[in-house]
Amino acid sequence: MALRRYDGEAGDSRPEDRNGSAPTRLNDLHPGEGVHDGPGDPGAGRAGPEGTRRTTAGRWVFPAAVAVFAALCLSLVAWNSRMPAARGPDAPADTFSAARAAAHVREIATVPRPSGSTAHTQAREYIVRTLTALGLDTRVHTGAAASHRPDLSPIGADSRYADLRLRNVVARVPGTAGTRPVALVTHYDSTEAGPGANDAGVPVSVLLETARALREGPPPRNDVLFVFTDAEESGLLGAQALVAEPGTLPPDTVILNFEARGSRGPSLMFETGPDAGWLVRALTESAPDARADSLLDAAYRYMPNLTDFTVFQEAGHQGMNLAYLDGYTHYHGAGDTPERVDPATVQHQGEQALGLARALASADLNSTPAGDSAYFRVGGWFVSYPLGAALPAALATAGLGLALLLRLRARGALTVGAVLRGFAVALGQLLLAAGAAFGLAPLVAARHPEFAHYYDIGAHGPPLVGFLSLTLAVGCALALIARRWAGARAQVAGAVLLWTVLSVLSAVTLPGGSHVFVWPTLGLLSAAAVLTSRAGATAGGRVLAAALGTVPAALLVFPLVPLLTNALGLGLVAVPVAVAALLAALLPGVLPVLPRLLPVTAAVVATAVLAAAALLPPEPANPVRADLLYLWDADRRTGHWISGVPADDWSGDFLPADAERGSVADLWPGWRVPVRRGPAEAFPLPGPRVTTKVLGDTADGGRRVRVTAASRRGADQLVVLVSGTAVRGWSLTGVPGLHADDPAGDAPWELWIRHVPARGAELELELGAGPATVRVIDRTQGLPGPAADGPDGTRPPALGVASLGEASLAATTRTLE
Repeated sequence: MALRRYDGEAGDSRPEDRNGSAPTRLNDLHPGEGVHDGPGDPGAGRAGPEGTRRTTAGRWVFPAAVAVFAALCLSLVAWNSRMPAARGPDAPADTFSAARAAAHVREIATVPRPSGSTAHTQAREYIVRTLTALGLDTRVHTGAAASHRPDLSPIGADSRYADLRLRNVVARVPGTAGTRPVALVTHYDSTEAGPGANDAGVPVSVLLETARALREGPPPRNDVLFVFTDAEESGLLGAQALVAEPGTLPPDTVILNFEARGSRGPSLMFETGPDAGWLVRALTESAPDARADSLLDAAYRYMPNLTDFTVFQEAGHQGMNLAYLDGYTHYHGAGDTPERVDPATVQHQGEQALGLARALASADLNSTPAGDSAYFRVGGWFVSYPLGAALPAALATAGLGLALLLRLRARGALTVGAVLRGFAVALGQLLLAAGAAFGLAPLVAARHPEFAHYYDIGAHGPPLVGFLSLTLAVGCALALIARRWAGARAQVAGAVLLWTVLSVLSAVTLPGGSHVFVWPTLGLLSAAAVLTSRAGATAGGRVLAAALGTVPAALLVFPLVPLLTNALGLGLVAVPVAVAALLAALLPGVLPVLPRLLPVTAAVVATAVLAAAALLPPEPANPVRADLLYLWDADRRTGHWISGVPADDWSGDFLPADAERGSVADLWPGWRVPVRRGPAEAFPLPGPRVTTKVLGDTADGGRRVRVTAASRRGADQLVVLVSGTAVRGWSLTGVPGLHADDPAGDAPWELWIRHVPARGAELELELGAGPATVRVIDRTQGLPGPAADGPDGTRPPALGVASLGEASLAATTRTLE
């Protein structure tokens, strides 16, 4: 970028450097010597009115070109972000139709369908009927499974999950000369919170419509499987049961998993496994409108989210994971209804599913190339290169930056100290803007009750505009304040240094996402190289520099800001704000003079927009969800109300709005998520029946123990907690616990069991030395007494969100000496 002072002599150098030994300033160098006065100033040094006019006009060539290129890039990004038009029911038979798919959603997603419920059974029967009618060989795979998934715990505990009666649906389109099977996968259960029209009603409908369209074409070369897993929301258990029996899903099957984490937006390919470069190419070639970026894959590995694809990856399957994530405030809630389904989103995910199915079904998958790639979409085109090139590219960029700095230092245009001061200013702009956004986001969202659940609000677009205006205000204000300490050219050089540092750091820690920094930084350095050469004295050279500095940054960063906001929500809007601050730090290199009114104007706009957003009422179609749990302690004969969200008109009758958030570890050991709690009227519930038997001792002083637990009131869900000693191994009614267990500590060992038969569940434990306490909790839907008349359609979230579902629980404790 151009290296230019703000106005007059202010900020060009430190006062003590303005003497005979001071380094030559940029504007002291003549055209052709390598550095020029400012953006678009080919007339530097000319005297007289004509020279002045040329200088005034020339100095705006660079900023004008930057504005034009930025506008063109923004238009290109917007154009390529368009969603496809949803096809109607009369679309050609061999194409995907969102209208035909949406009909399936309306059939299966009218009420919640948690695993084991009547609605869940009806959804499975509908899927089987639909696939059978298409002529597919369709079977229901039965089994049991257990998993260790602490990240899925709704209470923040070290949780394990087991299900003793799982039902997966597997349909097969036989191949003519199969090389490897290809499986399109989604789950058909929902949470207890709502109908699950998007999660995963839409992916179910996408697979059903894809199966229909695939049958309209020629027979595939490879077997194509359509897999609908059970109990994904309860610990990924259906997928776990499938991989436990390789005969159902061969170990070399390519997995294409489809999900939803919102209610609208494009379907993103956000996760792959090892050696998936060839799969990424298959996606981009078979679905031209595919949205894929290795940044998503790299970042997702650090997030606590899990899907069925996690299980398949752990079992060694190759594949990819696709989902849409905008409209997050309807996820796992009562608002996830068929009316919330976006036809364009259905069409987008469906075209990807059908394109991939056809491409992989006809390919030779006997020997797929090894290697991973960095990939991203830029201006409608896909760019891909080996992932191993990420670090060399970053180091080469850093080397170019160092060479440029040494050249400018040798010419007296910059000093290392000045660059470091500019770096401090750029870093300060980033931290101040991000910190302000992080602190203000809860205030802006204060009138939106859904923020307590999702850390987001339904319409976060206006607040994002306000926070971006705030970023501009903070960046420009700090730049002006620091101008005498670090002049314009030092600030720009420091900002480019910050980009360079982030390029190298990301290439080391997040190579799949390093392109977001590497290529813009390379463009910025190339622009600076042009501006500090003879070409920089010409209008054409400055336009070239504007293109080099603007286009890579704009095409890669502009779409990243809304994507990060949709992915992380308003609660973490500080992340996209930090990205925007990196761009704002470059403004002194664009504008010949940074207007003093710019930060004031931006601050006024930010204040007005954020204030308006804060005053907007909650969405009337997205009411606060009731979240109330009744816990009866059968040992102490006490009742308790527990809620994870602020009170509403209904739940406030049982648990006061001013109830303080706190721990319930005294009732449920291992519960770490703070909740509101209060005393409840006694509705005595018979506690679970628990018997224990010591089967024998182990060589190191431990014991093998059998615990048999059953509900006295017909509940088919149990939670078993063991504290006081380590659980070294376990099995449940013949289902082995295959996952490593942690030693004893503050967190008790915890197992959630679904589909417990009336006779109970038999759990065998290998315990460490010392006494152990076993606590068993049984769980049913529905609340006792007046709370049973809860508002229609307002069910709380279950697994996956930091609160418990509607339930009645009873607890019984046993101590083993």
